[in-house]
Amino acid sequence: MANWPTLPEVRTFLRLQPNPSDDTVIQTALAAAIDYGNRRLNYQYPIPPYDNGLLPDTAHIACVMHAARLYKRRDTVDGTIAWGDMGAVRVGRADPDIEALYWAVGPVVFG
Repeated sequence: MANWPTLPEVRTFLRLQPNPSDDTVIQTALAAAIDYGNRRLNYQYPIPPYDNGLLPDTAHIACVMHAARLYKRRDTVDGTIAWGDMGAVRVGRADPDIEALYWAVGPVVFG
């Protein structure tokens, strides 16, 4: 069990060194990922700094991965990544790995 991720955890996942301009963007992405994770888990876990309850490790890594994805997404404003002569690749809306991790611990909703 863990708390919601922190900026240094996401920075380590991205393999980046501390940098004030990058850290600002990473922190914004992390806040959005925590908000999404909290809504995805039906508000079962408090938003920082009120971490009275611990988060399942599966949800913790999903949030780290989501924050990293949001940070990297700033390089693909139109949803594509170009590789010079190799062409362009479309970036999907959602990451299936992140969604699978949230599905493993999130509430099942029948609608």
